[in-house]
This record gives sequence, C-alpha cells and structure tokens, in this order.
Amino acid sequence: MTAAATPLDAPAVEKHVHDLAESVYRHPALDNAFWDLWLSAELPVRSLDMVARNLHAQMSSPADRPALAALRRSMASRPETVWDITDDIAGGDPTKAHNDLLMAFFSALLARLHGRELDHGERGFGSADSPVLPATRRLAEQGSALLDDADVRVGRGALLAHKWHAYAQLMPLYEGARGYLHHFGLGELHERFDFLPLNAGTPEKVDKLYALSTSAALCRTKEDLGALEHGFHNYLGLLADFWRELATALGAPAP
Repeated sequence: MTAAATPLDAPAVEKHVHDLAESVYRHPALDNAFWDLWLSAELPVRSLDMVARNLHAQMSSPADRPALAALRRSMASRPETVWDITDDIAGGDPTKAHNDLLMAFFSALLARLHGRELDHGERGFGSADSPVLPATRRLAEQGSALLDDADVRVGRGALLAHKWHAYAQLMPLYEGARGYLHHFGLGELHERFDFLPLNAGTPEKVDKLYALSTSAALCRTKEDLGALEHGFHNYLGLLADFWRELATALGAPAP
C-alpha cells in the first residue's frame, strides 16, 4: 500500500477539514478591499448598480445547485443534502429563497435611489449599463464546474468553501446595508433585509457542520484530502478574484 493510500486517523482528518474550513476567515475571498468599501461609506447609485448586477450574475444558478451537485454524487450525505436544499429554497416559498431575498433588497434600494420603480430588465440586478465583470463570469461558470466535478471529493471541497464563505460574509453584508437605513427607516430596512435572520440562524449553523462532517467522511487518505483541498482552494480563489475585480471597478485603491 502506498503512502498516499494509507488510511488516516479519523479525528486527525476531522481536525484538518475543520482547520481548512476556518481558513476562509483569513482568505482574500473574505478579507478584501470590497468589504472595506462596503463598510466604510454609502456607495453612489452607479456603484450600487454594478454591485447588484454582478452579485446577481454570480448567483444566477439555481439556489439549490451546490447541494444538488453533492446529492447526485454522494449517497452518504443525502439526508443532510436534502435538508440543505429545503433550507436554501425556503421550503418551496419562492419569495423567501435566500438569493431572491438579497436581490429584493437591492431592487428596493435602487428604486429609492433612482427615484422610480425599476423596470423588468433592471429589477434585482442593477442597470443594464453596469458591466458583468470577467471575474464574475468565471466564478459562475468555473465555480459550477468545480461543484459538478466528476471527482466527488473536489466537488465537496468546493461546496465546503461555498458554504463557509457564504455564512462568513453575512455579517459584513448586513452591517454595510445598515448604512442605507435613512432611505427606508428602521422597520422597513429590516423587513427588506430579512434574508439575514434566515441565513444567520440555527439552520445555517447546522448547515456549516453538515458541510464539515460530509467532507471529512469522504477523506480516508492523503489523496482524498488533496482532492478536497483542490476543490476548496480553487473555489475560494474564484471568489477572491470576484471581490478583487469588483472592488477595482468601484475605484478601490490597489492592495
């Protein structure tokens, strides 16, 4: 038996996967110039158009796509994955699906700033004059390819990155949104931005733990861990490129 195929100690694997997931907090996919901009001041409406358009474009795949990719390829994780899909699509209520709630907030905010209701072509993703950036397209296309990778370990690594990054960005996203409070009033802002309690509550915390346990369950050898890390790091790299290119387009100084 080769060294690569030597079975690893299960607790050591679990710790390794947990440390890998927590590296999200130190990665440029989360620690970057975009969040500095978002948290520091209210963005002009043209910049918000660009943010909304690119967020919408990189989230344009169905909300349950990451979980469906895992469901197709891993029997062991199917109970957790079915739960994850149900959570992501809000139990079948299209008005409460996580991605749709976020874009509804941007639609309402942009309508206020433009001083008119957005037409169908603008609603939820900004003006058609705002470009979809190359890094946004790469994230949407290559990220989906990673999640759908024929090697379930690579797909699971990408899903682990997706889940931990999505959860970690919620608080800065919400805190920055509070800077637009004066456009709505306190009660209305929280109603418009009610995707935060849906995402930051117990279901999403459980979701993070499921991502850990199902990833660790696939890894019995160093080769398994290497494949998982490949999916994880490549997905985070796409996210880091997305935020960096968006920040540059918004006028952030080069790091």
